[in-house]
Amino acid sequence: MKKITVKNLILGILYGWGVFFLIGLVIRLSVNYFYLGRVTLDERDVVNTIVLSSIAGISGGCGSWIFYKIDEYKSKKNPPSG
Repeated sequence: MKKITVKNLILGILYGWGVFFLIGLVIRLSVNYFYLGRVTLDERDVVNTIVLSSIAGISGGCGSWIFYKIDEYKSKKNPPSG
């Protein structure tokens, strides 16, 4: 099993933030286009997308870190038989 480090945690959070930010922008642009008939993007939309993608990135990165630590603890507690 590969050891997870703080560097991997930070990279996972940044990767999650970037992916969710791009998805959020695409969704906001498409919703604006379908409802308003034009593509508009103001500062408020960008700030809201940054906040929401930060929440999603941090929760995804920390969640994966926590599940890894639980799995690591269980593997030390019960070594695999074989």
